[in-house]
Amino acid sequence: MKFTVAIDGPAAAGKGTISKAVATHFGFAHLDTGLLYRAVAVLCVAEEIALTDAEATGARAMRLDPADLEREGLRSAIAGRGASVVAAHPSVRAALLDWQRDFAGEAKGAVLDGRDIGTVVLPDARAKLFVTADADV
Repeated sequence: MKFTVAIDGPAAAGKGTISKAVATHFGFAHLDTGLLYRAVAVLCVAEEIALTDAEATGARAMRLDPADLEREGLRSAIAGRGASVVAAHPSVRAALLDWQRDFAGEAKGAVLDGRDIGTVVLPDARAKLFVTADADV
C-alpha cells in the first residue's frame, strides 16, 4: 500500500526539515517540490530559454529528470527568483504537477513538501501537515 505525506506551509517554516525527518524515519522517498521549479529555471537559463517564454519553459519542465535536482546552484537566490517566474506559467505547473504525482505514486511511501501539496498536488494524501512558524523562530 502506498502512503503519501503532504507537508505544506509558507517559506522558511520548517517544511524541509520536517519532511526529511519524516521520510527518513519511515524509509519513504522525499521530494522538495520547490527544487523542481528551481531546476527548471536553472536549466532554462543554461539552455538560453527565456524564463518568460511559457511554451518553451513548459516544454523544458516536461523533460525534467531526477538527476536535474542534483545540479549546483539550485538553492541560490538567482534560482529562487527564476523559479518564481517559471512557476507562474500554467504549462510549467501542469508538467510539474504530473512529475510530483508520478514521484508519489512510484514509491511505497513518499513525503512531498512545498506549496499547495495537500490541496492541489496530493489532495488524497494519507497524512497532511501544514507547518507554520513565527519569523523569530
